[in-house]
Amino acid sequence: MHFNDLLIRLRTQALGAIAALITIIGVFAKAGEGGHTSWEMMAFAFAISLAFWLAIWVIDFCYYNRLLIGAVAALLEVEKQSKTKLRLRPIDMSTKIEAAVAGHLKREPGEPTERQLGRGRWTFYVLVACTLFAGFTFSLCQALT
Repeated sequence: MHFNDLLIRLRTQALGAIAALITIIGVFAKAGEGGHTSWEMMAFAFAISLAFWLAIWVIDFCYYNRLLIGAVAALLEVEKQSKTKLRLRPIDMSTKIEAAVAGHLKREPGEPTERQLGRGRWTFYVLVACTLFAGFTFSLCQALT
């Protein structure tokens, strides 16, 4: 539950930060003297926002999400053992989390693949990145004309 909460907060706060940054830059860009300068400022803001968004993606996909996968794998193992045994072997949650972060966690046959589990996350990040890139491209085209 802790990792889920951490990931949801990371994603929603990053999305809010992107929206706030673009809004603030948009207000300042409108206050500029020439339309040319305003579009350049917007293009710069979109480029910075896209870089920020990519950094959040890296933190999510390469670290936090792997923590979640390792924790879930360890808990699934505990649940599986608890159905058939009165005593459980030592809990290895930190070992499974470490393996997941390193990218070495082995999946059981029939379990969903990383690709299947990540469709929603990919859609979320790609949708926002495409929107930021479109804003950057439009602003840059306007600045150059």
